[in-house]
Amino acid sequence: MTSTNATEETIHAALEAAKKGLEVLTKDSITELRSFARPPAVCLSVFDGIGILFEPTKAKFEWSDAKRLMNDQFLYRLIEYDVDTITDEQLIRLTAVLARDECQLDRVKSTSFACYPICTWLHNIVAYKKIQQTHT
Repeated sequence: MTSTNATEETIHAALEAAKKGLEVLTKDSITELRSFARPPAVCLSVFDGIGILFEPTKAKFEWSDAKRLMNDQFLYRLIEYDVDTITDEQLIRLTAVLARDECQLDRVKSTSFACYPICTWLHNIVAYKKIQQTHT
């Protein structure tokens, strides 16, 4: 296998890991998240990351914005999100959000199982973009 093929496979594997993480996200999980009037801090932080991707020009992403995004198309939009459109600025902002204690996967999983696959997706998207940047 050539170095180029190995790199392409690594990049592809990171993207597939991002999508695979969403397999456990259900409509019921999304409904649970939407039902929070005052969500846990981990959910707020995870959705700060979602806001960076889906509404990058918004200065402050509120829970009401997150609830609006969590419609019937939310899961589809995550799965079909074109990660190649993420700008360097978005990547920097998203990396900073994911570095918060509230976005550490073990903490998210123990606090909100419904939010965990979304956080995993965000972490894998960042990994994909960083691998892609190093090899292009």
